[in-house]
Amino acid sequence: MSDLLQEFEQKREVIRKIVEEHVRKRDEASQFSHEQAEERDTLNAKVREMRDEAKKKIAEKSELIETVQKLRAEKEEHYKNLSELRKELRKIRETTDIQGIDSKEIRIKEKELQKLELKQQTTQLNKTEELKVVSEIKRFSNEIRRLKKQRDTELQSNSVVRELSEKINEERQKGEGLKKEIEEISNKISAISDDINTRLQELDEVRKNADTFHEQFIKFSQESEKEHEAFIKAKNDLRDLEKVISSLRTKNKTTKKKEKEGELQKKATTLFDKFKKGEQLTTEDLLILQKAGFL
Repeated sequence: MSDLLQEFEQKREVIRKIVEEHVRKRDEASQFSHEQAEERDTLNAKVREMRDEAKKKIAEKSELIETVQKLRAEKEEHYKNLSELRKELRKIRETTDIQGIDSKEIRIKEKELQKLELKQQTTQLNKTEELKVVSEIKRFSNEIRRLKKQRDTELQSNSVVRELSEKINEERQKGEGLKKEIEEISNKISAISDDINTRLQELDEVRKNADTFHEQFIKFSQESEKEHEAFIKAKNDLRDLEKVISSLRTKNKTTKKKEKEGELQKKATTLFDKFKKGEQLTTEDLLILQKAGFL
């Protein structure tokens, strides 16, 4: 019985160490999972902040795109007006008679110039012929330019032409101004698009890191739970073993008591026989007889 008790006590020490080890591992895993959760929450907050900033940039880009669309429509309207005004001015130039200038003559010279240019481009010419054609092209070009300049100068005194010219300049300036504004906003849109792409890439990286920390949180939370379950099992095993050890100790005490009482009875019987024979007993012998119930 004593050997069995010693074996169980040794086993109890082993299980107690196992319990302590599971507690240590459980607490370490729980602490690490808590740290991972804090990192995850920090990164998730950053993701939300970055997403809000990206949304603001996207909204800004959308507003600029809408502005550009309106400006383009306005620009097209000005260029349309410009085209109509130029047609009207051209018609006036071609139909209005100017003293000393025949519009029909200008058109004839332009046709002759076109024929010469076509001849130069499509006909095989020797050097002399080439020089002659080039000379004629230059002469017609200069003549046409001179006549048109003279005509335009004369036409500027015409109030209708002058008014049309002013409107044409006004429409052209407005169209060019809008075109420049559209280009500036378009460049800004491109810059914002690049910024948005960069922000989204950075956001994706932060989100991936947050997901990694969350995976680690899950992993170590599960490990902590596993160690806690193992701790509970080991603790129950230790408790059950404590009960067995306590029972064995009680049985050992009872057995030792019975063994001691048996020895006492045996010794008392021997002393009582001596007492009956009249032998001299010591005080200690008499106490043993008294304790065993013989006196």
